[in-house]
Amino acid sequence: MSPETATFSKAAPADVVLTVTGASSITAMKNGGATVNTSNYTFTEGTLTILGDYLSTLTNGEKTITIETDNGGKTVKITVGD
Repeated sequence: MSPETATFSKAAPADVVLTVTGASSITAMKNGGATVNTSNYTFTEGTLTILGDYLSTLTNGEKTITIETDNGGKTVKITVGD
């Protein structure tokens, strides 16, 4: 997973784009223990895009996002702020 950390600003919302190496598909994405709906992210050819519209709904603070892939689990920490 690259990068392993990211920052999201509600004042200037933008999608968070990550590279997921060694995976051809994502079977699930979780924010903490909650499953994230597939309409909130896309995955194409190793590029995971977590949509800003989804991230804008989260409370401020550090979020641990777990990506379940066909090649194991990966995590990224996203800090959400104003």
